[in-house]
Amino acid sequence: MVSLASTSRSLGVIAPSVGSSLKRKQTDSSPNSKQLSSQAKRRRVTFDPEVDVRILADPNEKSQELVGEEVSRALEKHAAGDATGYDVLRSLFTTKPTSSDAPLSGLLQKYIIALTNNVTLLDSSRGLVHAVIDCYWVARNENFVRSYRQFLRSLLEIHPAFTSTVLSMLVKMFVDTPSPRMQQEDDPKIQRMRLQNRVHDTLRFVLRQGSMTATYLQPVLNSEFPFPTDTSQAHTNYISNILKVADYCPELKRAILSLIMDKLVKIDVQIQIDMEELDDELEDQLLEESLRELDDEDDDDSDNDSVSSEEDLDEEERRLKDIKESVTKLDNIMFLLFQYHDAVFEKGDLQEIEETYQGLLSQFANIILPTYRSRHTQFLLFHFSQMSPDLIDRFAVQCTQLAFDPSRPQILRVAAAAYLASFIARGAHVPRGTVCDIFELLGRQLEVLRRELEPNCKGPDLQRYGTYYAIAQALLYAFCFRWRDLIETPDGLPPTDQDIVYHEGDFKWYKDVNKTLQKNIFSKLNPLKICAPPIVQQFARMSHHLRFMYVNSLIETNKRVRVARAVAVGSRETALSMKKGDEGHLLDAYFPFDPYVLPRSKKWMENDYVQWKPIPGMEIPRDDDDEDDSEDESDDEVEDMDDDDESTSELAIAASMPLPESDLDDVTDTSSS
Repeated sequence: MVSLASTSRSLGVIAPSVGSSLKRKQTDSSPNSKQLSSQAKRRRVTFDPEVDVRILADPNEKSQELVGEEVSRALEKHAAGDATGYDVLRSLFTTKPTSSDAPLSGLLQKYIIALTNNVTLLDSSRGLVHAVIDCYWVARNENFVRSYRQFLRSLLEIHPAFTSTVLSMLVKMFVDTPSPRMQQEDDPKIQRMRLQNRVHDTLRFVLRQGSMTATYLQPVLNSEFPFPTDTSQAHTNYISNILKVADYCPELKRAILSLIMDKLVKIDVQIQIDMEELDDELEDQLLEESLRELDDEDDDDSDNDSVSSEEDLDEEERRLKDIKESVTKLDNIMFLLFQYHDAVFEKGDLQEIEETYQGLLSQFANIILPTYRSRHTQFLLFHFSQMSPDLIDRFAVQCTQLAFDPSRPQILRVAAAAYLASFIARGAHVPRGTVCDIFELLGRQLEVLRRELEPNCKGPDLQRYGTYYAIAQALLYAFCFRWRDLIETPDGLPPTDQDIVYHEGDFKWYKDVNKTLQKNIFSKLNPLKICAPPIVQQFARMSHHLRFMYVNSLIETNKRVRVARAVAVGSRETALSMKKGDEGHLLDAYFPFDPYVLPRSKKWMENDYVQWKPIPGMEIPRDDDDEDDSEDESDDEVEDMDDDDESTSELAIAASMPLPESDLDDVTDTSSS
């Protein structure tokens, strides 16, 4: 242990003298000589020169000069091979502040200052440098923190190789901030929130010191990101903190948001995979439990209870618990991202809004769109694209360009068509004019592809003509939700329910879109054979009732048409269809903006969403009791997924996220009656 002896005498203590100063000659005639001799003897008894006496005074009385000399001597001897003083220095910084032998913060600050003054001597002292970097600094007093930041700045100026180490130390605290109790007696109490601010202040201070520091930070943020299996709290803490970094480090803002989006999509997809094996009732139960536990997620006692009871759970219960944790994790992250972007769109200037939205479009094209089965992440685009007519048009144009770009893989074009149709179908703020323009554009593109493909077509084939069928299904789906906008009226307004019920004759459709669609439906490509049966059946009923088109005879004929897949058995499946067996040639009923179900972040979808509404006067046939039961099940599905919907409709499948094959079979059987 380093000597903490004071360099000055303490008051009230008589230091031992040396030499003959305590001795008197025998001839001394002073009357007090015997008394002085007696005092000297008592002092020699009290301060035996054989005993190592160390007076532990206030550490702050140890001068900065003495500490500086001690540090420089220890570093020089360490370079020469003597590590005694060097090891003492290192132990000062590795000792926890709560230990009985830990130095006070006032004294340790002097060692920090001394190391800052001798930073050029730290070439061969990596162990000491790492000890200082990892010391318990964040909960100490303000003077200590300022001196620590100065040390970091000097260190990185002279030894930039430690940049990643310093950044990793700071970023690690984004997940789990050290306890406020990790301080010494001379440190004032501090709140945990203030600790987090200190971390950001220090990181901001370090970033200002060099133009290349931000370059080192990006891979550190990636490597320190919590694993998908880490807790919801860990993800929430980390993401909220790196979003703060994005604000004061604008050169990394786009990279940080893309990193969050990439991690979020993976969590989202994994949840969908895990939930595929669950019953609908069990899925709803998990969502309800997640909502109830939102207020308790920060409760330490509840966390301890869950850990202690983990051993009592069987395999199935543990699996459900993990899924519920993942749902809560996804929900909290989505809430954070909605909150972060909303602040920009509500209060930011035009340039900031433009940069933020352009970043969202880039994340959509590069991360979200190529990821099949993403279920909730894309709703960031859905919500913020509806903030203005300009943004609505930009997102629609983005999807259109991706869907019609022949240089892109067919899988991406199919997905882009589904996004486009789902956006105009479900977006409550998408205006009537945009719906009509997109519907006409999709129809024209469908006709272009028909003329190109039909001469060599021998029959419907999903693998060869996937883009064509994706556009056709997009049109069917969009029609089922936005048919009212496609009807032309004298005043240019959508027809009312009375207009629909009492209208005589055929409606006039926008730019004769019905004729274009009819020409394709009855072509050799036969899209009704490939498109998802629930969507086809609902389109057939609605188009018949509205006198838009009559396709029931074609549907009956298609029941006798067999379609073989163009790829060999056992080949890798694509995003065109995730079905197996006989249904492998059908297009998935995947529309990415189907109902949003995460309980906490769902509030951001209020007033953004078009709920399913039946056509006035259209009845759903019910022929016998068995079909009544089947229809009741369909009714329940609609009510569960569209809370505001009190109607019954078989578009429950098309108006929800993809369901297991058994559910598709049930709907198909009911529809064919």
